[in-house]
Amino acid sequence: MGKEFGKAFRAGVLVTMVACLLLYSWRRLILRWTPDEDVSVGGVEEELLQLPTCPVQESCPAGVSHLAVSHRRRLAFTLAHVQRQISRLAGTRAVVDVKWAVVLGALVAELAPPGYTSNLLYSDRLEDMGPAPSVPTRTRHVCPEAYFGNMYDRAFGQHGMETERCTYVPAFSSVLTVILPAQSWPPETINFVVTQMREIYDIPIIVILPKTVTIDDRHKNVKIVRKAEETLTDAQCLNEAIEAVETPYVFIGWSLAHFSNQSSLERLVRVMDEVPYVEVVGGAARDLQGHWTHGCLQQRMADYQATYTMGYYHSKYECMYCDDLLTPFAATAKMLIKIPFTASLSGPAVYRDWFAKLRRAGQLAMVCPDVMFFVGNHVQMTRDQWKLVASHWSLEIIHSYSGESYNFSCESVGISCKNPLKIIGYFLLPPCCRAIMEKELQYLMDYGEQHKIEYELQSGSALSAVKMGRYAPWDFDHDMQFPRHEYKAWLSMRKPYLKSKKCTLSISKKGIYFTAHCPYFFLEFYSHANFTSRQFLPAEYREIPTSIMYAGRWTVVMSNPGLFTRNKLGIDDLKHAAHWRTLNVTKVGKKKGGYESPGKWTPCITPEHHSCQDRYPGDGNLPFIRPFLHP
Repeated sequence: MGKEFGKAFRAGVLVTMVACLLLYSWRRLILRWTPDEDVSVGGVEEELLQLPTCPVQESCPAGVSHLAVSHRRRLAFTLAHVQRQISRLAGTRAVVDVKWAVVLGALVAELAPPGYTSNLLYSDRLEDMGPAPSVPTRTRHVCPEAYFGNMYDRAFGQHGMETERCTYVPAFSSVLTVILPAQSWPPETINFVVTQMREIYDIPIIVILPKTVTIDDRHKNVKIVRKAEETLTDAQCLNEAIEAVETPYVFIGWSLAHFSNQSSLERLVRVMDEVPYVEVVGGAARDLQGHWTHGCLQQRMADYQATYTMGYYHSKYECMYCDDLLTPFAATAKMLIKIPFTASLSGPAVYRDWFAKLRRAGQLAMVCPDVMFFVGNHVQMTRDQWKLVASHWSLEIIHSYSGESYNFSCESVGISCKNPLKIIGYFLLPPCCRAIMEKELQYLMDYGEQHKIEYELQSGSALSAVKMGRYAPWDFDHDMQFPRHEYKAWLSMRKPYLKSKKCTLSISKKGIYFTAHCPYFFLEFYSHANFTSRQFLPAEYREIPTSIMYAGRWTVVMSNPGLFTRNKLGIDDLKHAAHWRTLNVTKVGKKKGGYESPGKWTPCITPEHHSCQDRYPGDGNLPFIRPFLHP
């Protein structure tokens, strides 16, 4: 994994550092400072620790601010999420996600007193500061900016952030190369865009063309990459074009219809020069109908689902941090080589997949909405295009940024349910596999109800029903209990009923225990006595069994399911752990009811996978029922 993501870090060291930050941040949550107090950057930690505590707002001295409980709770919630993602990688070689640094940095800025975060970026300067000096330790590719104030162009706001004159940067022609993926563009559009670019920039341009299309040979410094065969994908053509790049930065101008001075490529390079960890920056887009969008997407994958939402949580240097971009963008050439486009893809799926790989590598992108590109059409992805993304990322459901949701079958996106035990050792069971399991349970419940045979959910199935209200995504069997006198009645379903469902039945202990084996899962039946747990209900309620929501229906369960699971599964039964068949259950665990350390998952063998169990809290059901509810 380290080779795929480049430089790896010891997450254990990082956990220690972040633990210190969490402790430090928590101290800040209970400390109060005077808003106008002068606190130096160098000694801010010592100064903060000496500030008086003020736990109740009414007791705060005049001029001392107070953090409300709701504010503290929100900050603690955000810190807890980052801490959980870091802790799961403790002691391993893993990717350090840039988003952790962004989120923690935003919290520091929010909590710090005035002056602590006052250091402006090198290109985030005011007019009266004078020209920005060169910095020997920093390579700059474009001149910095200065802000001349909101009166500089009072009427229309076309000016204000102005580029300084400097002599210590290279010629822009040696800085950035433009790639135009023009395989499907009309020839007149290609020539027009190249001509417009040439009026502003004397930079290398690489145009990807179909086999039979030509462009004006009077264009200087333009290379052609031809789609020589129809079988070549868009991604293959892009990768070939990137191999021809000789500059440190690349601009990928897909879907351009025009180019003007509204599209500052220097601004994109300046952001990559200035903002740490960011190697992909795009601009906003305006289509032929005049519709404008910033194109910044937040993307999350969890439990074999993905959601794409237009918007941002954090910004820097007047640009938005994004997981994915719907607009033309610039990137470092080394990032495009390190993370190539997936060769089998074409169309907009190329970019959704590439940005997903960028996030998996712990990287973020940015959009600077002041840079506007003119495009033919905004990106509108069809079901078939999303299916390509789903197949590459093992996704059953995609919630699109445009409001549609797309469901895909397991078979269509390459998800298999044939070996559930292998899956649940580290990952959640895919929803389609859970649906199969619930359907196979329903076969048995239907048979029992049709023939008026009694049963009750027990063991892990009862616990799943109590905790989740459904089949637990780390389980792979069902547990049912019945009165001993019903043994023959249940056994009679072997033929022809089970056979018609492609299931078989095997007897483990005659008269007591048998198993129904269905194509992918199995169901265990136990008998313990000649009565059910209804005998423990008050006499007036014994005729109606307790039922609980499970497998999409009200299902008969032990009379007091919460009491049963607490006594049967033991200490901390509401916390989670992988299935016991995938773990080495210790003596201490057996004494405690099953698990020595419930609430902890087995470290995932593929930590970057969106459905690793250890990506989820070891407690609570909402992150599994609504996987995008938590941040």
